[in-house]
Amino acid sequence: MIRAAKYLLALGLLAVSPSTGLAQEGGWVYRADADPAELGYAGPDGQGVQLVLSCSKDSRQITAYFPTSRTLAVRNENGRWFDDVGRPAPWPVSVTLRSGEAATTIPGEASPGPSPEGSAVRVEFADRAPVAENFARSGEFSVAALGSVIAPPAAPRRDVRSFLRYCR
Repeated sequence: MIRAAKYLLALGLLAVSPSTGLAQEGGWVYRADADPAELGYAGPDGQGVQLVLSCSKDSRQITAYFPTSRTLAVRNENGRWFDDVGRPAPWPVSVTLRSGEAATTIPGEASPGPSPEGSAVRVEFADRAPVAENFARSGEFSVAALGSVIAPPAAPRRDVRSFLRYCR
């Protein structure tokens, strides 16, 4: 939960900084100045962070973080969140990754989100997965979980390739 919220918050701060201009326009941001590197999308006009991809140098693993509008958290006991059947966070969820014709559904996890109405979803996948390979070619990438679909416009291929090179 803390890690997902940290990534969403970090990109959110970048998205509204005067130097990026993203608050009005929205767009993709590639940050390679720290490990893990991040490639994320913030929506226009205050829609906030919609997707963050991160990876550690040479890890070959990409982690996607994104908010959903559905919350699984129903009860907080001593700082620990539980769902409606009493399971503590994080909760298992199915996540669909898509890039063009390449798609896969894999296990991920949901935690209480940065807003009380939603959840933060985290999923890991290999940089060699067909979805990642197509992402490098097309810049297209979308995620879906808990009834929410995040489908930003295509990322700049130069940024995607730089990001994936960092991961490899």
